[in-house]
Amino acid sequence: EGHPPGDPSQMDAHIRQIIRRMASLAYRRPVEEGILDRLVKLTNHKRSQENGTLESGIRLALTAILSSPSFLLRGEEQLLENSENLDIDEYSLASRLSYFLWSSTPDAALLKMAREGNLRKNLRPTIDRMLNDPKSERFITNFVGQWLQTRDVEAKFFDTPHVLGIDDGNKARQIFNLYTRQDMRKETELFLSYLIRENRPAVEMITANYSFINDRLAKFYGIQKFEGKQFRKVSLEGHPRPGGILTQGSFLTVTSNPTRTSPVKRGLFVLDNILGLPHAPAPPNIPDLEDTRSELGKNATMRQMMELHRSKPLCRSCHERMDPIGLALEDYNAIGQLLADQNRDTSGELVTGEKFNGITELRDIIAGPRRKDFHRCLTEKLLTYALGRGVEYYDSPAITGIIRHAEKAGGGLREFIYALIESAPFQKRRRQQKD
Repeated sequence: EGHPPGDPSQMDAHIRQIIRRMASLAYRRPVEEGILDRLVKLTNHKRSQENGTLESGIRLALTAILSSPSFLLRGEEQLLENSENLDIDEYSLASRLSYFLWSSTPDAALLKMAREGNLRKNLRPTIDRMLNDPKSERFITNFVGQWLQTRDVEAKFFDTPHVLGIDDGNKARQIFNLYTRQDMRKETELFLSYLIRENRPAVEMITANYSFINDRLAKFYGIQKFEGKQFRKVSLEGHPRPGGILTQGSFLTVTSNPTRTSPVKRGLFVLDNILGLPHAPAPPNIPDLEDTRSELGKNATMRQMMELHRSKPLCRSCHERMDPIGLALEDYNAIGQLLADQNRDTSGELVTGEKFNGITELRDIIAGPRRKDFHRCLTEKLLTYALGRGVEYYDSPAITGIIRHAEKAGGGLREFIYALIESAPFQKRRRQQKD
């Protein structure tokens, strides 16, 4: 705001200008005059004390601003009693947009549009600007981290020598280490970022025949003739390891146990996060899967153990839904490598009747007969992230509308974001019921 004025009579106006700017940025809307008066009074009281300065007064006011619920909480303008207009005001819309797509406070351009009442009139160009800004990488990192659990990749424990079947721990760590885990997370983030940037069909998350890898990840995956430390888009056409999130290392590792794969976890993950199909919670006192090995012998296959486990009445209802999906991924070990031995039985049948043999055919089913389920699950996950609350029964019409609009526009991933931001749950508030 420039140097302090030489004329003491102009000092109050100078302080007021500084505090107004700081408070309005922190509160993400113009500061109320009454609050501004108290902040200016606080500043003047501090600087009038012995050894007080303008800087110490401003510092105290800033402390008060940053301690205020208006900064710490994302409050929104209150509805007037009996108001028929349930639209959030444009400052609240700017905040919702910014925290959804940038995980941060609105910038000057957003606040200017809100102040002028032009944000809703220019919504799609604004969304495009925000998605094209480097700050949108935070949305990718945070949303993918929560939805696909990529934030767990780096910390998850594995008995790597046991998984790889080698005794040399140092050699095992050379094959799979922190750098490998970070590469897996980045692969998924770059993949989703590309789909949004290019507005690729959302279902390509499942069916893509490409991925984003570097030389270290290519070696780990067994992809030949790849050079370069930088991540780049690579075609997987004809490669035994198909593309899409279901064969990326991030998904395969977070759904494994420390010493082995877990068809149950992988199947449950797909049901919860890809198909969005409800399932009953597991009953208490379920026996461990390893307990069945003593009944079958140490050479029992995973499928044999799962079938015996599923034959128990207590386990059947849940495992009939999860196991076939998880067993389709048994050609990949616990840390996401495609196994050389491809003689496992990876066939199965969904509870909805579709039969498949391996992950490639399962991907085709998700992208075909079960595409609506995938689109609905994706929309629910996006809505949960955008609003910071779970999906409720009364959101169902809005979710159906988002899917309809996105599919009509081509089904691009960016179209889902457009339709969500333009939907009632994002644009409006529910009227509070009186006690």
